[in-house]
Amino acid sequence: MPRTVLLRLSEYGEPCNNEAVLNGVLTLPAVRPLPGYKPGDAIFNLRFHIDAGSAITSNGVLHTNVPENSNTCFDRTKFRALPIELSFHKDSSVVVPIYSTGPFSYYITYSENGDEKRSKTYYFTVPPQLSLNGEYLPFNAINIQTLVSKFAGPLEKWDDLFAYVSGKGYNMIHFTPLQHRGESNSPYSIFDQLQFDPTLFKSNDEAVKFIGGQLKSHNLLSMTDIVFNHTASNSAWIREHPDSGYNAETAPHLRSAIELDGAFLTFSDKLAELGLPTELSSELDLDSIMTGIQHHVLDPLKLWQYYVFDKEAILKELQEYDCEKVEPAEIPSTVDLSDLKSLSEFVLKTANENSEVVFADRFSNKINATKFLSILSAVYGCKSDQLTSKATEIIDQINAGLYAQYDDDLASIKSQTQNRIRYLRLDGNGPKLGPITKENPLTECYFSRFKDKSGKNWALANNGWIWAGNPLVDFASNQSKAYIRREVIIWGDCIKLRFGKGPEDSPYLWKRMTEYSKMCAKIFDGFRLDNCHSTPLHVGEALLDAARSVNPNLYVAAELFTGSEQMDQIFVERLGINSLIREAMLAWNVDELSRLVHKHGGRPIGSLTWLPLDEFAYPAGQEPQANKYVESSSELEIPKVLSPQVPHALFMDCSHDNQTPSQIRTVEDTLPTAALVAFCSSAVGSVFGYDETYPKLLDIVQETRAYSYDKNSGIAKAVSQLNEVRKNLSSESDDSYQDQEMYVHHEGQYITIQRYNTITGTGWFLIARAKFEGHPGHQVLLPVDLKGTEVKPEFAYTLKKTGEFQDDPKILLGTPTELVELEFPQVETNGEDSVIRVTDSFAPGSIAVFSTKIPKANASLDKFVKEGAIEASLDLNLYDLNALLYKCDPEERDASSGTDGTYDIPNYGHLVYAGLEGWISILKDIIWKNDLAHPLCNHLRDGLWAADFVVNRLDKYAKDSKAIKKFQDWLRSRIDAIREVPYFLRPHYFALIVGISYEAVRFRAMRLMTKDIQVGTNFVQSLALTSVQMVGFMNNTSLVPAEKVAAMAAGLPHFSNSYMRCWGRDVFIAFRGLLLVTGRFDDAKEHILGFAKTLKHGLIPNLLDAGRNPRYNARDAVWFFAQAVQEYALHAPDGEKILDEKVLRRFPLDDTWVSWEDERAFSYETSIRDILYELLSRHAKGISYREANAGPNLDSQMKSEGFNVKVYVDWETGLVHGGSRTNCGTWMDKMGESEKAGNKGVPGTPRDGADVELQGLLKSTLRFVNQLNKKGLFPYLDVEKPDGSKISLEKWESLVQDNFERCFYVPLSASDDHKYVIDALLVNRRGIYKDIHGCGEPYEDYQLRANFPISMCVAPELFTPEHALAAIKMADEVIRGPVGMRTLDPSDWNYKPDYHNSDDSDDFATSKGRNYHQGPEWVWCFGYFIRAFLYFRSKAEKSDNKDVLEAINARLRGHRKWIRESPWAGLTELTNKDGSMCNDSSPTQAWSSSCLLDLYYDAWIK
Repeated sequence: MPRTVLLRLSEYGEPCNNEAVLNGVLTLPAVRPLPGYKPGDAIFNLRFHIDAGSAITSNGVLHTNVPENSNTCFDRTKFRALPIELSFHKDSSVVVPIYSTGPFSYYITYSENGDEKRSKTYYFTVPPQLSLNGEYLPFNAINIQTLVSKFAGPLEKWDDLFAYVSGKGYNMIHFTPLQHRGESNSPYSIFDQLQFDPTLFKSNDEAVKFIGGQLKSHNLLSMTDIVFNHTASNSAWIREHPDSGYNAETAPHLRSAIELDGAFLTFSDKLAELGLPTELSSELDLDSIMTGIQHHVLDPLKLWQYYVFDKEAILKELQEYDCEKVEPAEIPSTVDLSDLKSLSEFVLKTANENSEVVFADRFSNKINATKFLSILSAVYGCKSDQLTSKATEIIDQINAGLYAQYDDDLASIKSQTQNRIRYLRLDGNGPKLGPITKENPLTECYFSRFKDKSGKNWALANNGWIWAGNPLVDFASNQSKAYIRREVIIWGDCIKLRFGKGPEDSPYLWKRMTEYSKMCAKIFDGFRLDNCHSTPLHVGEALLDAARSVNPNLYVAAELFTGSEQMDQIFVERLGINSLIREAMLAWNVDELSRLVHKHGGRPIGSLTWLPLDEFAYPAGQEPQANKYVESSSELEIPKVLSPQVPHALFMDCSHDNQTPSQIRTVEDTLPTAALVAFCSSAVGSVFGYDETYPKLLDIVQETRAYSYDKNSGIAKAVSQLNEVRKNLSSESDDSYQDQEMYVHHEGQYITIQRYNTITGTGWFLIARAKFEGHPGHQVLLPVDLKGTEVKPEFAYTLKKTGEFQDDPKILLGTPTELVELEFPQVETNGEDSVIRVTDSFAPGSIAVFSTKIPKANASLDKFVKEGAIEASLDLNLYDLNALLYKCDPEERDASSGTDGTYDIPNYGHLVYAGLEGWISILKDIIWKNDLAHPLCNHLRDGLWAADFVVNRLDKYAKDSKAIKKFQDWLRSRIDAIREVPYFLRPHYFALIVGISYEAVRFRAMRLMTKDIQVGTNFVQSLALTSVQMVGFMNNTSLVPAEKVAAMAAGLPHFSNSYMRCWGRDVFIAFRGLLLVTGRFDDAKEHILGFAKTLKHGLIPNLLDAGRNPRYNARDAVWFFAQAVQEYALHAPDGEKILDEKVLRRFPLDDTWVSWEDERAFSYETSIRDILYELLSRHAKGISYREANAGPNLDSQMKSEGFNVKVYVDWETGLVHGGSRTNCGTWMDKMGESEKAGNKGVPGTPRDGADVELQGLLKSTLRFVNQLNKKGLFPYLDVEKPDGSKISLEKWESLVQDNFERCFYVPLSASDDHKYVIDALLVNRRGIYKDIHGCGEPYEDYQLRANFPISMCVAPELFTPEHALAAIKMADEVIRGPVGMRTLDPSDWNYKPDYHNSDDSDDFATSKGRNYHQGPEWVWCFGYFIRAFLYFRSKAEKSDNKDVLEAINARLRGHRKWIRESPWAGLTELTNKDGSMCNDSSPTQAWSSSCLLDLYYDAWIK
């Protein structure tokens, strides 16, 4: 079974990025093959994870160029299509088995709003699996020695050389090119790519045999430079195939540059003849040369002719035509004929004989005279004098911009030439070339010149490089003017190769270089891409693909000089570069060296371990299989996740391109720099001669001497020990990226590195004292305190210079040095801590290496903290999980008699929950970013108070729950186990324990819910968890007065505590989603019974207060209650039995208010069946009362008359009416509170009359009881009206059915108004359903609000389907927000979309939040809207619901994002305009989540 790696994609197909890694690349784990792996087996299963509802699931197809099987060759241009399943119920995944290494890519096509879309192309790399004598070699164990073959001496000496290199601990040799060299003798100027150096090898076969044998006998791998960009200027093959280079024929844009370069050569040869200096010794000499260049080169050349249109020729040609015979041109009105520039642009666009301005030959830009004349005659007529003058003006205008280009290029020619001559002949740090001769011309030749066999002259562009050039632009192509501008730093011995767009442009070159690439890949284990940043990407891709076709495990490294990490990313991804070469010698001081070491040293010690947490759907259909994904730290069946990483480094102390320590620092610094590099968690390398203390950079062109070496000289002995440390580090790691961590400390001249294995607890510690200067000054390192760490000295050295360098004409020698063993710094043991003290004897240029061990942090601890949480959670119930996961501050204080609240993190603030979700809300981001500087991490390093809080807060809950006690014991044992680890590891272990705990209890919550939740999407599972959030035990409230019953909170934290916790309306709107959909049938029953007890006046209370002091000021709550009873009866197991349940009634039947402790309270009982009939009969008869205890103590904002409640049925229509202008009895219940604004006691939305949603709920209830009656489960047939007459329940239902549309629908056409109850003068928008019928303020009837979809969901039969669908579409366009529904049509004058409850302004409409329901976007309403959208769209389309589900998924994007990002792990109560944050909203609200669970339930049961 291959390893499985998870790649999570965003909404539009982009890999989910780790924000802490900028310009990261996707690289699959570089790990050893699994036991039992055989060639042809898949290496990985890459599982693309797509959240349900993502945009890319709409007709989504994932296209990837990963071959389908091991027998299929990789072709990066061939993509296979893998469909992405569109699922409303499950997250999608596409599994791609990967059989080979290398760079791969994918893109996604999908539909959006009817348009076909395509994502960007994204790249990922599968790293090669290197092995040495059959043993896997991790990337971070690669130790490379660079050898320049021309310095290695004759072949008979190579055996000793390889033995010496191997003895130093290097395991890979990097060869500069071993091919036949060109006339310059540079290894990088290759004469013949397909032949090895004939001075060394008689044949290629001999070379292959010799190199392979030597490497194998010395246990070495090999890497070669591969040179794709150029060939030697004297290569025979390019003389036969000059089209392989850039010349006047293949690159006409270079003709001017070729002419200029030739003129420079001629000028250089004639300096003496012209009386100019032939050897430069001063700036005056240079000035003379530059004056000569102007007079003798630039002026005669007249290069401007390559740029401009030939005015004289054009005017002459115009005069040859008869204007009268030319048809005047049609000139568009967009051309301003009075504006010369506008007219000139039109002429250039229409009369240019080329498709654009060209840069090739002199005057190659031409104007078509006939077309030009037709324009002139159309504008000016045919007067010849005027035509000529106007034509002249137009040509001058066109040429003006071209002359400006010429002037700029000319300035560049002069400045670049002057600066280059200055560097070559005057600068102190330049080569000072001396006399100017034919062999040594004034400046480098930009072109190599030769005659072919036919005698034809050729000039081919030489290669080079450009300061700050765009690496994606070929600087010899027509996209660049670098050659004419003289911007190229030329390599005169190398001809630049012209690959064109593909093999069809240069067939021979592509064939040759492909063969070269394959030949090298067969012989060598790795490539170093020479001049990689100048290699056209498509060329690099093709040639590396060819190489990998013969050596799939080819290791590819490159040194990039792109100028940006973003550009580096492009090359690394496209070419599949495994390591980027970085160099310590580039550090200009110790600070910079420290930065480089830190960058390439590896993950910081104490790094945080990624866990799935709340990012993925939990596979909760069964208990998890232990160790199914061994690389994952989670107990869940979720594999390791792939995320972008910083490109892997090949960190070299010194490369063959840069100066040695002796040149830019001191020879003594050789040792500390080598040690610092060796301690990095990367591949490392060094050029031969560095360890041997060679005094300077070797000139690979001019130098001819051979290497000399002695294992007792330089730092060879120390290097072998350092490389042994690296070997030990790699041998104990399965995944060095995860297992190996480091800490770098910089203090003046000192840099220390601590390496640590997160699994075993073992490690190494290095003290290095740099010596950048000859006399760095006195410094002693402060004592190094290694907490909880055992320290053992291993080796310590200083490098001493023992004499001055003496050059030798035959061999290469090093600066005389001695590697002196040092007395170890003192190690003191203080309990479990170790302190290292350095003295004055630790001189600059010294190192000391210690092995370390953290006994308390080892493999057994790692295993212990990661295991057992799932098992410990087995007995937990959902109430236990409420305590473990959540508890906002008021809830936690309630449970602790006010002593405990949520945790306060210093310099951060309070968590939102006391339970695990509170910690996860910040930890998930900290872990994802590995943010070890976060205040929480700092706090944990200071002490384990947070960990103690996590455990000890459970004491109060464990007293009443054995299951919590069991889980607490598991948690406590893990926290206790980490008490002795060093302080710097506390954040790591705390995050791991809390994360593992969270996953266990979240998983257990899923297991206690229905199957649909267990296998549902991450979004559905997150919604379902709000059920656990909201339902729990409280000490200060309950569903009943004298008993502790778990009660649902309306929202957290605003509605979590005491009498404000349990709201009748909120509970029963949230009832189906949070209790039935999740399978919490006992809780559902308890809530029905608890509220049924309190029925009074035919209503249930708005605020329950455990039945102690319920308040009856809601006209709608009882109808949501009745709907909940119906839902329970329909969906709970044996649900209809709820009708037989009996409840003791809180108040006497005559509605007298009595205390709950009064003997008349709970003195008689009725069944739920009776309750349903009672609420119907009380409404039929009419309800009128004044609230008990009315007055300021009950409601300080209400006017006296507002306490009077009236509800009645209009028996002409059967509709239920109620309310007044002074109260607000529906959910839109905001009462004005501002005396300043004068709105105190004035409801924001009284909604008096027949409210649209109540009619649907009434109809649903009547339908339900009439159906029960037919089944013999409801004996009541009729109700009594106010006049004493009776009406059957069936007749009442019919009345509502017959009158609903008539009273509520506003037709699209006014011509249909007569069919409905319409006042046309008040209509604001047509094709909608009114919000109210019969309101005291008639215009409010016609307001478009988000209430009518409620009726659509509970009683769809009331609606004409065509009208309903049109109304839903209208709502979708007008009042749907990103997350909630606008509570008022934006076209309404009363629309005020931003709610600020604390703002006491003088604005009557908004002060003190009176506009709560006048535009702000409420989330629970969205649930009913989207359910109605699903119902009526599906009904209308009848066939496949795919389009409907896609449309719904698109509309849920805001909700998925919100719940994912909210620290409260829920959906907010409301938002302000267009989904913006409302700070006065309850951040997680029961009905907001529940109504979306209702949507999924509708889809499931359908």
